[in-house]
Amino acid sequence: MSGMVMLGDVIDSIRMLAILYAFFVGLIMGSFLNVVALRLKDGETLMGRSYCYACGHQIRWYDNIPVVSYLWLRGKCRDCGISISWQYPAMELVTGMVYALTVASFFVLDSPSSWLETIWFLVVVSLFIIIAAYDLRNMEIPLAPLAVAGALTMFSYAIQYAISGEPFWQSRLGLGVAGGVMVGAFFFALVFASRETWMGWGDVWLGLVCGLIVGIPAALFMLTTSFAVGAATGIVGIASGNKHLKSQIPFAPFLVFGTVTSLFLFALFPSLRTFFFL
Repeated sequence: MSGMVMLGDVIDSIRMLAILYAFFVGLIMGSFLNVVALRLKDGETLMGRSYCYACGHQIRWYDNIPVVSYLWLRGKCRDCGISISWQYPAMELVTGMVYALTVASFFVLDSPSSWLETIWFLVVVSLFIIIAAYDLRNMEIPLAPLAVAGALTMFSYAIQYAISGEPFWQSRLGLGVAGGVMVGAFFFALVFASRETWMGWGDVWLGLVCGLIVGIPAALFMLTTSFAVGAATGIVGIASGNKHLKSQIPFAPFLVFGTVTSLFLFALFPSLRTFFFL
């Protein structure tokens, strides 16, 4: 009995270390994803050293430590003194927390299938973070990372379907395809009805991929969460005077938030599938 308890303690310790490790890896990846989102617009290489966009000076390695360097420099470039966007440390922290939550929600030490699911989700959420950051800066959804996320999801779900032997419409692949069609059609209707004044075509493709990822049971929750958070953000922006009724608001960050939140909640609370299944 004591041996089983000790083994359980060891497994719990390894799990906690994995979560902590994922957080620090996420901080580093958040810094990298920020660079990708910035350079994607102009087609810059990702191999070059980071530099200040105001003065052009290369950033020293000790000024490029996630979050810590931003606080140490008080949010300003060491060379020119120009303020550094708060989005840098925010994106690093968000990525770190999402990575840690991913390991906490999906990773099981003695389950190889959970390892694959964890890796898939980390890759997909990294691509989604790039999409959200890009849309925030450019009011445009980049199709390259979106296409990769969709292809990886289809590939992952197809493998699971082939191995599981489940009926198609009960498998993650079948439910994902149905969810993608449903959400994609919903955004298509909004774009068509508004003549692209409410939404853009990029939102249709993003909605299709998000629906594919979460599947039919979670699609309603994902849409509800995305629009609720988007509306609340818009109301706060109008109340604070930063936005007005005709201001354009990038929707990708809210759709990404709704998708990631849905995946976490439905993984932690499977009973939600029954509640939201129509």
